Amino acid sequence: MTQGFIDWASLTEVANGYAGPMRDAYRWSAVSSIQATCGIVHGRQFRVLPSPGSRRLATKGPHDVLRTAVTDLVDSAQLPANTVDRTAAEVSHWAQDNTTRLREIVDTCLSNPDELYGPRCGFDQWLTTALGANREATTLRVGGLFDLSLRTPLSAVLEVDEQELVRAWEHSSEAATLGTDSDLYGLVSRAHVLSILLRGRYHDLVARSAGIQVMHHPVRAPMLPELSDVDLPPVPYELTNSERFMAQLLWASGFAERDADRRIRLWADNVRLVRTAVLAEVVDLPHRTSETRALDTAVDAARNAGVRAHSRLVDDAIDLLLAAGVGVLTSFVVNGWPDMLTTLASYVGSRKEQIGTRVAKQALDSNRRLKHLAETPGRVTGRFAPTGEPGTADGDA
Repeated sequence: MTQGFIDWASLTEVANGYAGPMRDAYRWSAVSSIQATCGIVHGRQFRVLPSPGSRRLATKGPHDVLRTAVTDLVDSAQLPANTVDRTAAEVSHWAQDNTTRLREIVDTCLSNPDELYGPRCGFDQWLTTALGANREATTLRVGGLFDLSLRTPLSAVLEVDEQELVRAWEHSSEAATLGTDSDLYGLVSRAHVLSILLRGRYHDLVARSAGIQVMHHPVRAPMLPELSDVDLPPVPYELTNSERFMAQLLWASGFAERDADRRIRLWADNVRLVRTAVLAEVVDLPHRTSETRALDTAVDAARNAGVRAHSRLVDDAIDLLLAAGVGVLTSFVVNGWPDMLTTLASYVGSRKEQIGTRVAKQALDSNRRLKHLAETPGRVTGRFAPTGEPGTADGDA
């Protein structure tokens, strides 16, 4: 089984979405929550990767409730110090060699994010949450509202000297109360966006060097290394319609509680119940001939696993996703690393020959299913479609 990383930023969207009524959940929160839910239910491969400047996962408030609730589902990864230092240095050098391009990306993120991420992407709500409600959790995670371990590339791209950047980092907790028109808020916002984009590239390179999987938060996309699909076409793993409804059902189930912390714990408990049942093959989530039958199948499977399914909440979740232009999660697509064929060859030449054979088979299999997702190393992306039918739209999250 291929190991992999799931972005902590994606997992925290579960907590972000449960902070208020379901109708207030912004696009990235809903999308990331459903992807994370689906990925955790159907696999055991994902671990959370710390940022370059941290050797452990530190959180606070609802994010700490989330960390505790998913500890047995998604472990925190610890990387060798030389891997962290080498990859962080590579990202720093790349950023300093591409300052103009990166500056333009940050400017576009803040002025016209839909140009980068697509219509109604939710970037503004994400940034407001990061610098507002999540301020304490973010500060604890990386020491401030941006990652100071990346000060050299941040200074070069943002065109401020490192001393000014350090002062802004030291006072960054004040930025959220100074108003959006203050110079400090402007600098901290730009530094926060740039550091989270650079950390995404760092995560990607670490996963690639290890020949494993990585599932990113949508915000990371603009600075990820390009992956050509000419020599190595993307490998899709289709969800059955009952698997899609199960992911929506589990996310919606948390809203049965009134308090955010209770919602997080209920979601984690329900995910754990269904995950255990799915991995033990106690419940089945096959493709059904109609959406109505698929929803009934998901509800029955959830109840058999011990989850209380509230039909009103499930309907509300479906309506919310459609109204936001998201649609439904139809598949996960794995873009393999450029050296993936070499990786497969090394599998075949080792005691893991059986794994290598299965991975190679996935690249040619036209009927790949979610339960086989862990067998292909590469970058994992969720695909969403408005009708729930595979291939009807390219709605990458």
